[in-house]
Amino acid sequence: MALDPRPYRDALPGLLDALPPGARRLAQDPAHHDFTSPRCVKDLTLARSTLTDSGGALALELAFTPNEWKHAGALHLRYADVRTFRLEADEPDGHHLRLGALQLDELLPHPAGVSHELAFVCGTLAVHAADLTAAWH
Repeated sequence: MALDPRPYRDALPGLLDALPPGARRLAQDPAHHDFTSPRCVKDLTLARSTLTDSGGALALELAFTPNEWKHAGALHLRYADVRTFRLEADEPDGHHLRLGALQLDELLPHPAGVSHELAFVCGTLAVHAADLTAAWH
C-alpha cells in the first residue's frame, strides 16, 4: 500500500471552512499526518468501539492503542449525532490483528457534518456524524 497523505493535505485548506469545529481542529493539526510525529494517526490500532443511543442521538467512541515504538499516548475519538457507521474487514491474513494498524484517514465535509474515513491494513471504517472530538491520552 502506497501511503501518501499529500493529495489530501493539499486539498485540505479548501475544505476546512466546511468542516464542523472539532473535525476542523483534528484535520488541521500539523502532527495528524506527519509520520514522524508521536501524534500521527498512522500505526494506531483500534482497541474498542462503543455505540450508544442517548435521547435519540447516536454517539460513537473509538479508542486507539498507541504503537509502542512511535506514539506517546492513545487517541480517543467521540462522534456526536452519528448517521452512518460502516466497517469493512478483510479476511485475516495471519500476520495482523483483524483490521491491522491504521494507515491513513480523511476528514471531509458531509451533509450530516463530517465524513471520517479510516483506512487500516486489513479494512476500512467510515463514520458520518455531526462532529467529533479528539483527545490524546
